[in-house]
Amino acid sequence: MDKRVRRTALIILGMVILAGVLAAGQILLRQGGGRQLRQALFGAESFSDWDGTAVFLGDSITDFCDLGYYYPGLNAVNAGISGDVTGRMQERLEEDVFSHEPDILILLGGINDLFLGYSDGQIVANLTAIVDETLARFPDAAVLVQSIYPVAEGPDLTVTGHIRSINGQLEALAEEHGYTYVDVYSALCTDDGRLEESYSYDGLHPNDAGYQAVRPVLTAAIEAVIGHGLLG
Repeated sequence: MDKRVRRTALIILGMVILAGVLAAGQILLRQGGGRQLRQALFGAESFSDWDGTAVFLGDSITDFCDLGYYYPGLNAVNAGISGDVTGRMQERLEEDVFSHEPDILILLGGINDLFLGYSDGQIVANLTAIVDETLARFPDAAVLVQSIYPVAEGPDLTVTGHIRSINGQLEALAEEHGYTYVDVYSALCTDDGRLEESYSYDGLHPNDAGYQAVRPVLTAAIEAVIGHGLLG
């Protein structure tokens, strides 16, 4: 077979494969829309059988997360604000969380507080207050408190020590204050506790690979509260 014939055969084969992919995509779109196509291509779980509302409260890590992409069908509200601290999150609960009458609150905060010099105790107190206020207002809701995510930093690991301390306190307090602690930290860190380099573009905010690493951990926690009757 000469080069011209071989090249023609490869082009035809490529067109056949492309046609098959497009045809499969059209079938998925007709049967259930873009969500199913995204699931087929990226393996994203779907919460399409659940009709509740989940509110994600946090800072830029939450704000920059495309919830519809990573958690299709969850009916998620993104209440993340870049640069926010836990005290401010508490102040805006009424407007940004309670107004949506959440069935699930997914909380992430504290890293900006650390960068601004707030103590571990103050951060834990603020996060606990957010949980308590939410459960007082919506006693049938589930609250998932994510661990503070790891960050990339210098050799002294000062911030990492604070992060680990706060996460340990949050985990210990979970049962007492009626929330679910979700250990996302372990899915993102290296052996020494730093953020895995491939999971971020700046040493703090997750890139797509980072959010993909978070997704199964958080999805499992969400599915647990939905599937085990912990709501309502």
